[in-house]
Amino acid sequence: MLSSTYDVGSVADFPDGVPVPIRVAGRDLMVVRQGNRVYALRDRCPHQGARLSSGRVGGMTRPCKPGEELVLARVGEIVTCPWHGWEYDLISGCSLAVPERARVATYSARVEGDRVLVTV
Repeated sequence: MLSSTYDVGSVADFPDGVPVPIRVAGRDLMVVRQGNRVYALRDRCPHQGARLSSGRVGGMTRPCKPGEELVLARVGEIVTCPWHGWEYDLISGCSLAVPERARVATYSARVEGDRVLVTV
C-alpha cells in the first residue's frame, strides 16, 4: 500500500497539548502537538467509538504506595477517551489497560518549518 504525506496546517493551528480533529485522505484523525513533536492517531476509541479528539491529553500516575503523593509520568503522551476514560499512548496507540487487545492506529507526523505533515 502506498503512503502519501499531507500538509494538514500550520503549527499555530495545533495548540500545545490539545487534540485537534482533522480529516486526511478520507480518514478521521486527531493530531496532538507537544512543542516540535507531533502525534497523529485515528480519531476513534476502539472501545465504543468515541472521538478521542474530544478527550484530554495528560500523563499517567507513577506507581506509589497508599498515602504517597501522586506523581505524573509521560505528561503530554497519553490521551483519555471522553466517554469511559480509556487511556491510549500517543506514541504507540496502545491502550494502557490492555495493550495487547486495544490499540488505536497511529500515523507518522512531523513538523517541517512551520507546517505539520502527516503520512497516511
